[in-house]
Amino acid sequence: MSKKLGTVALFLGAFLLALAGLSKFYMYDQVAVVPLNHEATSVSSTAPGADADYLDVAAGLKPTTGPLKNTKVIVGNVKEGKKASKALDRDVAVWDIYDCTDKPTFNCGSGKVALSATDDRVAFDRTTGLAVDWKGARSDVDGEVIEPGKFKGLYFKFPFDSQKKTYPFWDGTLREATPAKFVGEGKVKGMKTYEYKQTIEPIKTGTIDVPGTLVGSDEATVTADRIYSSVSTYKVEPVTGVILWGQTAQDSYLELDGERVLTTTKATLSYTDANVTDTVNEFKSKTLLLKAVKTYVPYGGGALGLVLIGIGLFTRRGRDSGAHTAEERELVTH
Repeated sequence: MSKKLGTVALFLGAFLLALAGLSKFYMYDQVAVVPLNHEATSVSSTAPGADADYLDVAAGLKPTTGPLKNTKVIVGNVKEGKKASKALDRDVAVWDIYDCTDKPTFNCGSGKVALSATDDRVAFDRTTGLAVDWKGARSDVDGEVIEPGKFKGLYFKFPFDSQKKTYPFWDGTLREATPAKFVGEGKVKGMKTYEYKQTIEPIKTGTIDVPGTLVGSDEATVTADRIYSSVSTYKVEPVTGVILWGQTAQDSYLELDGERVLTTTKATLSYTDANVTDTVNEFKSKTLLLKAVKTYVPYGGGALGLVLIGIGLFTRRGRDSGAHTAEERELVTH
């Protein structure tokens, strides 16, 4: 019986070792990729009592104070993802995102012109999250089409197994990636997070002709410099690289001769609590799965496999030694 148990322990130990190796060097790479067909909607808004200041273009360039809401609708484009992967000879996803900001009562799906809207098609590496150059990428910013869209850095998420370091993150206003620096650890609704901060100091992004009366000038029309700045904070679940909570504080304004004359957008928008709760609930199980495949199974399974192999060898050796001793005793007695 002991010999049989030893054999079972040997086979089970060998199986666990093989499973540990398979999990570590193959399964994780198959699981740690974004889906081609991902669909999601995220909502950010100004906090109650913390209204935004902005220039309402639809109301005739009217300076306005009130709440704002941002809605991002992401749809994975499976067909384009496969096409981009084939063209670039790498594992790429293509996601379409409609990013719309307006008053809380505005319906971003109505087809009406929003206060601010961007419609992007982005190709990115399914593991690292980094945007890749692809001729099918495009961007439609408030009706101005940019094709192909030259996206850089991270756009939708951080990499799987995010590290405590600086990552390049895309900024749609500058149309370039700027540093998102690791600033510390924390928790969001019980889930461990890494926090990154992306700071863009005031920078000129172009010029605009506006009525002189709008900026305190006696001239009928003046050309003002457009100045943009923002601070974005991302609280990221590091195993999946998913942003559980995000916030952007933007301060954009017009300058004349280096002097600030009119605020165009000054607002702080944060993920709503409902949005955070939904994201946390969705990614709890995915985080656990990735941890199991990368850590629990390789190390736990490997260690248990070695123990079982040791037990199996010891048991079989002890059994064989015992049988040999009995044979020797039988020869002596005869």
